[in-house]
Amino acid sequence: MNLLITSAVSDTAKLIANGLSGKHNLRLTDLPESATAGILANKLDHEAETDRLVADIEAIVNIGFQGQTGSATHIMDYHTRRMYNLLQAASDAGVRRFINISTLRLFEDHEENLAVTERWRTDPSAEDTELLGAHMAEYVCKEFARDRLIQVVNLRLGWPFDGSESDETATISSELIVAAVEESLVSDELAEWQDIHIQSAVENQRFITSTAAKLLPGLAERLAR
Repeated sequence: MNLLITSAVSDTAKLIANGLSGKHNLRLTDLPESATAGILANKLDHEAETDRLVADIEAIVNIGFQGQTGSATHIMDYHTRRMYNLLQAASDAGVRRFINISTLRLFEDHEENLAVTERWRTDPSAEDTELLGAHMAEYVCKEFARDRLIQVVNLRLGWPFDGSESDETATISSELIVAAVEESLVSDELAEWQDIHIQSAVENQRFITSTAAKLLPGLAERLAR
């Protein structure tokens, strides 16, 4: 499959790209001020350059949380205006699936004894720019999916990555992250807009992952407690 991965300089993008390398044809991109060798520099403006970026791409893996660093203005601009431009170009090009990498930290202020599912709404504090950016990225993606312009899988990942299973109730392993992306690329069970919560099966697990086990059957055994 021909895949585009955004914010390719970020740690999350590198983790996913390393896991998918050799299995898919990867096209990596980031903003010009960040792009290094092997990464296509693109401003994600509403121009022909963005159209060329998504040409012949079958699916996009977008880093919707902690993919960018910088000022609050930059982060919010990236996750709204630039995401809109990317999604518009992708829908025009016939890209069939857009996987947005979000975070379960959107619910980190909720008490741990609450059974948080995909039906819960996100409402992050405006003071946390990274979380607000993730929230806005989800919002922009959802508008395109609801208009049936492109199918969006919104993967909210646990944290920290590769944390100690003995003291982290929302941790997720690198292997599970890559597996979740791979399953999201091929699953036929997904709606036009699909929230999916993913974390490792650990003692006192904080988030329910039954939706992931149902819609991404290749993960069922990994998600079992």
